[in-house]
Amino acid sequence: MSQTKNSTLKAYLFLVPLALIYILALVVFSNHEIVADEGRYIEYATNLTHGFYTDTENPSLRNGPGYPLLISPLVLFDAPYFVIKIFNPIMILLGLVLFFKTLRFFLSKKKAIIITYILGLYPVLIKWMLYMHSESLAIFLICGFLYFLTKSYHQKSKTTVFIAASFLGYLALTKVIFGYVILATLFFCLIAFIVKRSSKLKDSLLLLIVSFAFCIPYLIYTYNVTNKVFYWGSQSGEILYWRSTPFPQEHGDWISSDVVYGKNNVDYFDTSSIIKNHGAFIKGIDSLKFIEKDDKYKEKAIENIKNHPIKYFQNTISSGLRLFFNYPYSYTPQKVTSYFYILPNMFLVVFLILAILVLFRFKIKIPINIVLVALISIIFIGGLTLSDGRVRHLLPIVPILLFFISYAFKNLQEQKLKLEQNKN
Repeated sequence: MSQTKNSTLKAYLFLVPLALIYILALVVFSNHEIVADEGRYIEYATNLTHGFYTDTENPSLRNGPGYPLLISPLVLFDAPYFVIKIFNPIMILLGLVLFFKTLRFFLSKKKAIIITYILGLYPVLIKWMLYMHSESLAIFLICGFLYFLTKSYHQKSKTTVFIAASFLGYLALTKVIFGYVILATLFFCLIAFIVKRSSKLKDSLLLLIVSFAFCIPYLIYTYNVTNKVFYWGSQSGEILYWRSTPFPQEHGDWISSDVVYGKNNVDYFDTSSIIKNHGAFIKGIDSLKFIEKDDKYKEKAIENIKNHPIKYFQNTISSGLRLFFNYPYSYTPQKVTSYFYILPNMFLVVFLILAILVLFRFKIKIPINIVLVALISIIFIGGLTLSDGRVRHLLPIVPILLFFISYAFKNLQEQKLKLEQNKN
């Protein structure tokens, strides 16, 4: 037994340099104070230690409970913030192990290690690892889902299907957009099953149904505190409001209401225009409860879209660009740091396009598990483009995109070998 454990540990020693890089990055660059969304995650985790998630009198559901649940034991014992952040590299490294094991289904060990390092050194991943945010957990969950889904395809095991479903279900509780993605994917798979009656789709349908069932307790909770059916969060209206902005120099990116109140002007070169364009409306709904605000934001957003459809279309293009290149942003000066996102994602986009062309050019038959993750990715990208596109939000499916690229080029290599053999 000890020899088996030792051999298993040796198989993943190649990740030690990444672990050292992550620890060094945390020590050198991690902020010792609460920044960005960290305060909200800590607040939710603290609430969970007291037996509730949000105030029932004025519920605020700005994100799912996945990450707060993970860190709540540490919050219960007043662990230092740095200790809580150590969860991030642990989650990423575990995710990389699962990602590596997934690649080994069709790649050599050497190639699998290279692709794993490409993911592990992805700049956006390392940046958001430094914060008490849910991105690192999401990476672990998507890698777990990808591994067990692929394993279930090769082993035809219902157990691994259920494990894959649990990873995807918890991912929806961590990033609530995946709740919508699961249902949309389920809809398309159901239509395909009705049309083709393919037995291969049965496991996919089972997986998606179980994944959604995983989220039902949370949806029951949100119904109890909001009296709204299928209510995932209370920020969607605000996001849609900013996405529908009809004003010039605004590109549909979310802007904090703190900017309107003059509490934050660090990131913008013209806050006066933001206040002029949005101050009256936002201040006018300030006294409402969070759920009521969400409704008012949605009403105003729908009005903007109806009255300014061309501007909404332009904002949608900008959202798609931000999703992959983190640009453009409203009233935000160009920065050299923009290349931190643009350069790596430029390679990601180019290779993704080439991978798609390879699959179509050689008419490569794609297994059902890869079709499923491709469909999930397409719906996810489309959903983010229609909501709040930015590179940080793309991060959870980067492992899937790299997996897809690797699979396509592996098949390209095999096609070349076949052509050479036919010539000989």
